[in-house]
Amino acid sequence: MEVKRKFDYVNFFYGVGAAVILIAALFKFLGWKYADLLFMIGLIGEAFIFLISAFEYKFAKPNYQWDKIFPQLKEENNHIDSHGLEEIESVAEISKEHQLQKILDSILTLDNNLQSLNEATKKLNQTVELLEKNYEGMSQTTLEYQQQVNSLKMKIAAANDKLKEFENYKF
Repeated sequence: MEVKRKFDYVNFFYGVGAAVILIAALFKFLGWKYADLLFMIGLIGEAFIFLISAFEYKFAKPNYQWDKIFPQLKEENNHIDSHGLEEIESVAEISKEHQLQKILDSILTLDNNLQSLNEATKKLNQTVELLEKNYEGMSQTTLEYQQQVNSLKMKIAAANDKLKEFENYKF
């Protein structure tokens, strides 16, 4: 299918206005004459083209090329006989079956992934429970150890007191 090209005047004037503004900026940066005049011409031109483009309507006609998918729709095959209609229906039925098969495959994959996730979650729960039990045992052991250390401190302090008394005792 041949595409018709059409010159877009609005787009042309957008480009010209932008080019004038860029040249005016160059003039301004370099300190050349007429920079202000070029800026005014460019900005007034851009403002005018913006005003015009606000009222511009474009109608896009979709250019679908169904004849590439369904060769029965080509101009030379303009009439569809019963055989052609059956062929179109069979293509549509095959496409529908293919889509249903894809959906079924996706559901099976999702089910397998959910089962794997469920197993991983169970293992994680078991590990957390085991960690909790170990933590409780460690907490109890640490508490008993702390009590024994405190008792040992008291006994050492008492022994030190007795030792001091013994040193103070003279024969």
